[in-house]
Amino acid sequence: MMTCKENMNTHLCDFTTLTESQKVMILKWRNHEDVRAYMYNEKEIGKEEHFNFIESLKKREDRRYFLVQKEDENIGVVDFNDISKHSATLGLYSNPNLTQKGIGSILLQTIVDYAFYVLKVQTLQAEVFATNEKAKALYEKFGFHVTGQKSVKGKEVICMELRDENRSF
Repeated sequence: MMTCKENMNTHLCDFTTLTESQKVMILKWRNHEDVRAYMYNEKEIGKEEHFNFIESLKKREDRRYFLVQKEDENIGVVDFNDISKHSATLGLYSNPNLTQKGIGSILLQTIVDYAFYVLKVQTLQAEVFATNEKAKALYEKFGFHVTGQKSVKGKEVICMELRDENRSF
């Protein structure tokens, strides 16, 4: 099992290998109002629920979650869901306490590299709230294109994808 993987000066630390303090830190990020606002589940997550979720990842082949570190700084979380031989759906959020620009690009580059070089999928899928123009623009910068729309809990969601042969980075 992979614990931490280094790439472009970033380290991916598998959620299933995190220390208790790292798990608590991520829970605080996930419950931060700026992060929750862009989640399908906007409710606050309790510590027991969070720890149980992380424990459940040990038995899942279709999901991988990572704490991303750059130069020993915890910069965010990336995840892959619905992993198959052909595709995976991405997720990401940055450490809400950081103010420097470019964190989203680092996280997305980390996702793209992991998806195509480690998971070896042909297609990487993303879903973004239509109101999250910043995220949509970031995905487009990396070559993602719109494939459709749907409604989730009354909110418009844009479905996007990046095929391996269409990568721009």
